[in-house]
Amino acid sequence: MKNKIHTIEVENNETQSVEKIIEKIRENKIIYIKNKLHEDENVLDSISENGPGIILNSSGSSGKPRQCFHHLDNLQLSAITSGKWLIEQGFELQKSLILNTLPLNHISGLMPIFRSQTWRCDCINISPNLIKKTRELLLFTIKSKKNKKHLITSLVPTQLQRLLAQKDGISWLKIFDLIWVGGASISRETAEQCIEEKIKLAPCYGSTETAAMVTSLKPKEFLMGFKNVGEILPDTKIRINAKGLIEINSARIGIEIIDSSKTENFKNKNGWWQTGDYGEINQINNSFYLNFIGRSDNAFNSGGEIVFPEVIESRLNDFIMKENIPINKFNISKVSNKLWGNKIKVIVEFRELTNNKNIEISLNLLKKFSQRWPKHEKPEEWVVKNKNTSREKINYKFIK
Repeated sequence: MKNKIHTIEVENNETQSVEKIIEKIRENKIIYIKNKLHEDENVLDSISENGPGIILNSSGSSGKPRQCFHHLDNLQLSAITSGKWLIEQGFELQKSLILNTLPLNHISGLMPIFRSQTWRCDCINISPNLIKKTRELLLFTIKSKKNKKHLITSLVPTQLQRLLAQKDGISWLKIFDLIWVGGASISRETAEQCIEEKIKLAPCYGSTETAAMVTSLKPKEFLMGFKNVGEILPDTKIRINAKGLIEINSARIGIEIIDSSKTENFKNKNGWWQTGDYGEINQINNSFYLNFIGRSDNAFNSGGEIVFPEVIESRLNDFIMKENIPINKFNISKVSNKLWGNKIKVIVEFRELTNNKNIEISLNLLKKFSQRWPKHEKPEEWVVKNKNTSREKINYKFIK
């Protein structure tokens, strides 16, 4: 028997969307939380799973983007586990305040709802506009904290770097008792600045498939200079296979949606899920810590999101054929970016005898097309390569 999927489109973490999600979960419905701006996402009408549950697009830790289904039990177990981990460090969960700065269509933006309900504490969503106004953000947070004993949030590295660039942003970061940072490895420069400012970061590792983090570094360990993504949480087992890939065994690993009538467990018959990430496990004192090394595929991180070059390549090929753009071939690569970590560069080679006017028209078409893409997928630059030179000489550069 198939059950209806209720799609909830979100822009970020707006209150009305939170209320819709809670309402549908209480009604034992299955909900697909979709970013309103991502026009090309497939939306299923029904699925052969029972609710309550949620469907999210995974940014992927295993080679390609996927649709991931979680029963409510997985989200609750994730909240219980992170709560126990906090209690061991002296946190009083009911006296905590969670500030959520992340979008609801991401597991890290969705989990604060379930953590606050499980921990019986308050949660306040911080809009993208407010987090950019650091003075207002600081005053709002101080006022909101009131008699709360612990302040907790999660950030992606891009947000962290923007806040560190401003005096009031640093002051805001310093009032937190714990800041989970996931989605990408923070740079050594960023880590050193946070240690110097005594900002209590908790680098972590996890994915949509695991209902958020499966490892986390204690803030005191971060400030001591530990350079890893933390110890393995108690409801999870992690091992490194012969290929060097991280494998995870946990009761809260989700289900992959193939189509409306077919789903598959991410885990194999022995309960292990092989990620697409390289890692290593190190023992420090009596605990085991995970060191994230990097991805095994050619995907890369941009502002806490995963970019899949194959997805962009397919999208561009379709558009080039549809618009009959005179491009012979193109190459997608990543370029370092201080704020985002990485951004996309597209090197294009036009057909012979294509004049400069047609090149400019074509590039403007491509730019306009890419403006509708998610921010992390928008090319930083378009570069035209002159194929008639013996070296890779660039004769035209169209930036942003």
